[in-house]
Amino acid sequence: RAIRHGYKLGQKKPFFHKLVPDLVALMGEAYPNLAGKAQHVMDVLKVEEERFYETLATGMEILDAALPAGSTTLAGDVAFKLHDTYGFPLDLTQDVCRERAVEVDAAGFNAAMTRQKEQARAAGKFKMDKALEYAGAANTFVGYEQLSSPATVLGLYVDGTAVERMAAGQA
Repeated sequence: RAIRHGYKLGQKKPFFHKLVPDLVALMGEAYPNLAGKAQHVMDVLKVEEERFYETLATGMEILDAALPAGSTTLAGDVAFKLHDTYGFPLDLTQDVCRERAVEVDAAGFNAAMTRQKEQARAAGKFKMDKALEYAGAANTFVGYEQLSSPATVLGLYVDGTAVERMAAGQA
């Protein structure tokens, strides 16, 4: 939020990391490790700020396009796309919208979130209706020692049934 408020005031370059020395001066006694790690904290914070400025600029551009003059509601799917695709936090979207007297369609956002979670769950599950029977040699993992290794395909299965061939793109 602090970075966004700086952005609103015209600060388009990282600035937040520059506050670390003041933080060390104020809190260093209570947190002695802070002084020793101050430069590391500044470096990490600066990188994070740079990334967030990109996110902020992209998100504001999308919000501006999605909220023409007179808009009273931001579609939930737009808020979700900002969150899911661009990393633009929902609370930030809500703050921007509140400043413009625009409501965020929370129900639409939640519905899109639920859909995405269900799709991710479905895609992440290994689907196997039938037990696969394979009696060949076991594989040996060599990924810790080598970046690549020759391999031989020992079996092909479509819908749980062994096949001799598969078409390109067939799963």
